[in-house]
Amino acid sequence: MPASNKERLVRAIKAADPQIALKIEANLTTFEDIATLFPQGIQTLIKEVDHKDLVVSLKKASEKVKTALFENMSERKRTTVQEDFATLPQMPLSEVQDAQARITKKLDELRTAGLIRSQSEHDAWV
Repeated sequence: MPASNKERLVRAIKAADPQIALKIEANLTTFEDIATLFPQGIQTLIKEVDHKDLVVSLKKASEKVKTALFENMSERKRTTVQEDFATLPQMPLSEVQDAQARITKKLDELRTAGLIRSQSEHDAWV
């Protein structure tokens, strides 16, 4: 589901029942969540997603997500992704959103399997 539809749906639920909306929001995975992953998680995600999806998804990625991805790629992978990105033609926004959705789905699968974790400012590490 495109992010705009998710946001609209959550707003409607929030108007009807704010408590349920909070629970739903806590469990929604978004493309922006990539920036909250531990470095090992980002590296795992990069290995698991299709190269073309990764490149295409960058067209509408925030600088925070781009930075997180590029900082966790090998120099060779980063160079390849940047070169491929530079040669991308114009494309429909829906193609970019579809690529981001496939990455988000993989992120959710990896998270559910316990293979990657997000960082939280509320987590206490000892």
